[in-house]
Formats: sequence, C-alpha cells, structure tokens
Amino acid sequence: MSALGGGGVVGKTPKSQLMTTRETCRFLKVQQHTLYRYLRGRQIPAFKLGSEWRFVRSDLEQWIREGQTRLPINS
Repeated sequence: MSALGGGGVVGKTPKSQLMTTRETCRFLKVQQHTLYRYLRGRQIPAFKLGSEWRFVRSDLEQWIREGQTRLPINS
C-alpha cells in the first residue's frame, strides 16, 4: 500500500500530532524567539505549511530523546 493513498501512513497521523509554533513552544517550554533561533539554525525538525511552520510531535519527541536540545551554555 502506498504511503499517501487510501488510508496510508499520512492518513493515520492524528491531527493532534501536528503542532503550531505556539503549541510547540508550550510543549518544549521555550520562548518563541528561542524556537525561531532553532529554526534559523535548522536545529529542530519542522516544515512549512504555506507560510507557517509546523511540527510533528513524534519527531520532536525523538529529537529530544536523541539529545538535540543540549546546546552549549553560552549559546
């Protein structure tokens, strides 16, 4: 079965798993300027939907598990 057609992988992703920048800031407990700094540095998994950034919760959870949020103290 294809990933996009007829109830494939994309169709099974819960809508609540797709998050806005505001929801992502709450989830990560960071300020909006910090999230945009991560985006500018391509340090966080995200994609644009139109002109707005979107985040997949499971991608963020994996990113956290892999230790990607550990930035140098002086950053």
